[in-house]
Amino acid sequence: MNTYSPIYKIILVGDSGVGKTCLLSMYINGKCGPTIPTIALEFCTKEIELDDNYKVKVQLWDTAGQERFKSLAMTYYRKAYGILLLFDITKRSSFFSCKHYLEEIRANSDKNCIIYLIGNKIDLESKRNISFDEANIFAKKENIKYVETSAIKNMRVEEVFTSLLKNIYEVKKGENKDNLFQNEGSNIGLRNTGNLIKDGRSQFTCC
Repeated sequence: MNTYSPIYKIILVGDSGVGKTCLLSMYINGKCGPTIPTIALEFCTKEIELDDNYKVKVQLWDTAGQERFKSLAMTYYRKAYGILLLFDITKRSSFFSCKHYLEEIRANSDKNCIIYLIGNKIDLESKRNISFDEANIFAKKENIKYVETSAIKNMRVEEVFTSLLKNIYEVKKGENKDNLFQNEGSNIGLRNTGNLIKDGRSQFTCC
């Protein structure tokens, strides 16, 4: 067993109101809180135990979608191993924003950073304005994975994070373990220990 817990840093990005905080809260706490916008940045650290008893900590960052906080969020891209880029399937403007976010992410993040495009709020299917095919075509063009979720109904929430973490492992496993430092880690076979460590301003209110 490792003597320390390496850290995988994951950032949630997207316009205000797309459900970033609710998605994170559902993953961490199994529920969503009140709809209060995130102020600047909030984060928590969730400990994950791997099947071979190797532990990592997943540092999960929730960013504010308001324009005045975007430059602050950009400073955190460089150390991220994974990014969940969210839009609201009922709000076309939030989907259009994804292209701009991708440009920012790719200009400021590591080339091996894994990006998932997330179409959230599929519980509001009757109000859908972005079809699965339209979003999936965009994702394929950008060479990223597309997944649809409902944070409030807990649909595919766990699967999204597990898939992203396993993909991070696939990237990291080829690296020389002698070069590992505190914010790097490896190994696969994720198993949630239920051990939550809260840091910063991790209030988990739905944005």
